[in-house]
Amino acid sequence: MSNSLKATIVLCLASLFWSGNFVIGRLASVESLVSPLSLGFYRWVIAFIILTPFCFSKAFKELPLLKKQPGMIFLIILTGPTLFNTFVYLGLTATTVINALLIISTTPMLIILFNKLLYRIETNRFQMIGVMISLLGVSFVIAKGNYKNIFQFDFYSGDLFILLAVTSWALYSIFLKKNVTGVSGFSFLYISFGLTVILLFPVYLFDIFIQENFLIVSRQTLLAIGYTGIFPSIFSYICWNTGVSLIGANKSGPYLHLMPIFGGILAFFVFQETLQIYHYTGILSVIVGIIITNKK
Repeated sequence: MSNSLKATIVLCLASLFWSGNFVIGRLASVESLVSPLSLGFYRWVIAFIILTPFCFSKAFKELPLLKKQPGMIFLIILTGPTLFNTFVYLGLTATTVINALLIISTTPMLIILFNKLLYRIETNRFQMIGVMISLLGVSFVIAKGNYKNIFQFDFYSGDLFILLAVTSWALYSIFLKKNVTGVSGFSFLYISFGLTVILLFPVYLFDIFIQENFLIVSRQTLLAIGYTGIFPSIFSYICWNTGVSLIGANKSGPYLHLMPIFGGILAFFVFQETLQIYHYTGILSVIVGIIITNKK
């Protein structure tokens, strides 16, 4: 099996599991199952515990390798599992799943843009035009089809957190490619989950003791936390990191465009969310942006 085909399979699975994560994040908010800050913390605790029997020994031996790039490792963990997911869960309290996924679908464009700005990676005029068209379409979605809504503050406030999540994930994808510590895939995943738990612990304490968002244990709550701790946390990250290592961040990014498709179907059945005219406009602009961006 070629690297390209392997990457296609694992990146499609990553997009599917992450799409489910958006639906669960929205459901947790709508049904008041668990607060967004606590959900982010519980998610990584579960993932870390599950991986411990399989990864602890090897990860402990490889831990000193992180000293080669302490700054880069911190940025990878901060922008990826820590900030991205926290921003997503916060955003889903005040926006729709479809809106969130359409905004997330512009991540590949931001990857290209940030690669150019941060690392002077060569781009051509077609890539930059594609980026601008995609971002224009997403801004139209955020404005609900009328830019006057932005100036009148008539838009989903959660979209702003989703924009922060997009920025965070684009940076994560770029930084991930710069990791040359030599830590193996599963070990790095396990270590990053553990460090993410440490970073989010003060946030969790704030949520529990200051915001008083205590967890009410129920079957629905446990299922929601369980899904986020297994599928989008373990399986998606394994698939995504594998795909990026096989074909690079620029080529991996477009697979995130599958998320609005997967998530839109799930959101329709769970929340009866439907596409509006401005959603179709946003989708069209993103597709046009992809085509132009990948023009040789």
